[in-house]
Amino acid sequence: MQEDNSRVSVSQVIKDQGEVLKMTVLTGEAGLGRYIDHPRVEKPSLAFAGYLEKLNDYRLQVVGKSELGYLATRPEAERKKAVDAVFELRLACVVVTYDMHVPEIMIEAAKRTDTPLISTPLESQNFMTNMMLYLSRRLAPRTYQHGVYLDIFGLGVLVTGPSGIGKSEIALELVSRGHRLIADDMVELSRVGTDVLVGRSPEALKYHMEIRGIGILNIRDLFGAAAITDAKRVGLILEVVHWDDMSEQIRLLGDDASVVLHEVRLPKALLPVRPGRSLAVLVEVAARNQLLKQRGIESGKAFMQELEHRIQHGGGI
Repeated sequence: MQEDNSRVSVSQVIKDQGEVLKMTVLTGEAGLGRYIDHPRVEKPSLAFAGYLEKLNDYRLQVVGKSELGYLATRPEAERKKAVDAVFELRLACVVVTYDMHVPEIMIEAAKRTDTPLISTPLESQNFMTNMMLYLSRRLAPRTYQHGVYLDIFGLGVLVTGPSGIGKSEIALELVSRGHRLIADDMVELSRVGTDVLVGRSPEALKYHMEIRGIGILNIRDLFGAAAITDAKRVGLILEVVHWDDMSEQIRLLGDDASVVLHEVRLPKALLPVRPGRSLAVLVEVAARNQLLKQRGIESGKAFMQELEHRIQHGGGI
């Protein structure tokens, strides 16, 4: 299930970041429904000088000391013409930093074009860095995956499998062993880079886990804040399967497989369920094994290479 979050309204940005970034709307409230659909924040320096071609109306614009300083050097008629030309583009919104005095011609242009004009006391670089981090996360392609997601030894492990096979029970035992829960039942996955997938819990399910026969548990209340974390890059997919569904070769040697999830290729391993197996320990071992692989240490391949060498050279086992 994929969610369309390719754009975000200015009103939502203010709701999410207004308090953190100390944003105050000066005028242009009628335009708060306009959308931003790119994480990059722009400074309209060249636009005020008359070069409007590269100014993107769907990006958040930041006006700082340089822009206002330049405008102050221009004759009044030229200054008004430059400001009007920029605001006539119906920009998503304009943010003035450093809590600087906003020229009346800019306020009038924002009112006339219903362009949200916002003030913040933060310096330009600080505001832009934090806003781009927020927009990159907010606008990242997002999908949802059924499963349980945990932080095991610092590795993001997504446990998948059919409903009722015991994923949540495995996760509960892992939490009791000191690992951290990120999401249970439904995992929100955001592609924040070409090969980077970050998993987190949907807000409504955060910190909660369902155990059949017991009900809904709040993991943070039961085990403390150290038992949960908000997000982690996905490093391994573990699919829980019934024992009889495993082939003999995979049972003995494992399966160096991968799976494409939300356009990102990720390592995958199968975890067969059978009475008497300590599945939590197996998940820990799978996580440790994947961490070794990331360092270039692959036990299975090394074993097979050594075995093949002994066979070729007539060595004993």
